[in-house]
Amino acid sequence: MNQIANDTYDYEKYGVVMKALWSALDNQASNWRKVFKGLSLLEHIIKNGNERSVEDARDHMHKIRSLTDFNFYEGTIDRGNGVREKSQNIIELLQDNERIREERNKSQKLREKFTGFSGAQQGGAYGGYSGS
Repeated sequence: MNQIANDTYDYEKYGVVMKALWSALDNQASNWRKVFKGLSLLEHIIKNGNERSVEDARDHMHKIRSLTDFNFYEGTIDRGNGVREKSQNIIELLQDNERIREERNKSQKLREKFTGFSGAQQGGAYGGYSGS
């Protein structure tokens, strides 16, 4: 998901990413997994991607809001619950500029922490180990 979020900073890739994202949210109820994954990706992009994705999401608020009524049952199991909860969380996030700023800052610090961690590991004691 981080790579997809990074692709939103590329002008040419941004349109492709967002078109695929909105397409995923248009799936039928029987494809609830794709809808849920699309919402998860949207949340990740809002927190980690290009800031214009926030405005894009706000422009599509009607689509996200319609998913708060999402229903799909497999037998007696409510598979739409995760979609309803995720869409409601995204709506609440998009309506609060301060929370978006906090989440983006928190995500940036987390990325920096892990980038520093993986960078430190590359030069570690096992950096030249060939396994022979």
